Amino acid sequence: KVRPTIVASNTDLLFELFGGQEGSTHSDAEESKKTSNTQTPDQLKRGEQMILEFVAKRKVRTRTAKHPPPGPGQLLLRTVSSVVSSGTELKVFRGEFETDSQLDTTIKGMADQTMSYPLTYGYSLVGRVVAVGKGVTAGDFVDKLVFAFAPHGSHALVDADGAMLVPDGISAEDACYLPAVETALALVQDSQPIVGENIAVYGQGMIGLLVTAILSVTFGPEKVFAVEMNPERAEVSRKMGAGTVIHPRALHKGNRVLTDIDVSIEVSGNAKALQAAIDNTANSGRLILGSWYGSKAAELTLGLDFHRSALSIKCSQVSKIPAALSGRWNKRRRFGETWEWVRRLRPSQHLSATILPLPSAQRGYERLDKAETL
Repeated sequence: KVRPTIVASNTDLLFELFGGQEGSTHSDAEESKKTSNTQTPDQLKRGEQMILEFVAKRKVRTRTAKHPPPGPGQLLLRTVSSVVSSGTELKVFRGEFETDSQLDTTIKGMADQTMSYPLTYGYSLVGRVVAVGKGVTAGDFVDKLVFAFAPHGSHALVDADGAMLVPDGISAEDACYLPAVETALALVQDSQPIVGENIAVYGQGMIGLLVTAILSVTFGPEKVFAVEMNPERAEVSRKMGAGTVIHPRALHKGNRVLTDIDVSIEVSGNAKALQAAIDNTANSGRLILGSWYGSKAAELTLGLDFHRSALSIKCSQVSKIPAALSGRWNKRRRFGETWEWVRRLRPSQHLSATILPLPSAQRGYERLDKAETL
């Protein structure tokens, strides 16, 4: 039997339950030894589920509870993989969020929930359908692989009209990156680069690496500049198509390493990187802000150079199609395009990871929390 696991790396966590893909990551034998006597999802009784909860600042736990049968129009999923959004979920783990704000404004089932402990969170889950509710045709879903915007856990109860069948030829491990790939695609669309422009991507975490890959395939590696201080991420960035990878220290010295940058995309979650993007984007250029800073203040220097730069700064958010594209694009079209990029990029094959047992979720988040980032 495959042990349910958490996959941790410098870029992400991936929870794998009930037969996730083997051989694509490295196991942590010491952590497995520590948790060998802890209940795992494979040991759950019929009708039980294991839930991951954020209970306080820097504190998560797993608990066992009964799961109800699917209601009308619902699906019951047995989780295969569930990936962590390391930027967003670290804010939740650290408590760096606006208390009592909506958990999400567009995802069904989250709009009525608020950000306050304890809470369940996550929105990148892939599972197999084990039961359907009234009004759902069993043959359309049962035993099929489905993606859902659902919290981390051994099972998920979701509305059938909010779930997506995973296209043939895409693994569960790749499919759970769908929201991350869509976010990267939305950032590229919002930046509106044209042929011949130079693009800098600040931060090579999960989203930054995917943005870099999409830009490289679309416009060529020579037009893509990545800014990253973590050497492991820098190396992955080169493999995913960055023609040039720059350590931020080179920018802080005042050297004009980045010249003629038409578009900058900031996805580091670090105000120093945002400042560097402002300072190193060419006059009349465009800066796309993809980071969520949560409750942290971002102190910036916006002096005379900025005042004269005619720089355009735009906030990008994946939940909605921007007005400029809404006449031709909708969420259905963008999801279709995103699945094609998932198939092309195969993110689980490029974002290396370390496997931890599921009960070590606390340790996995702590590793992300302490990772060196831009």
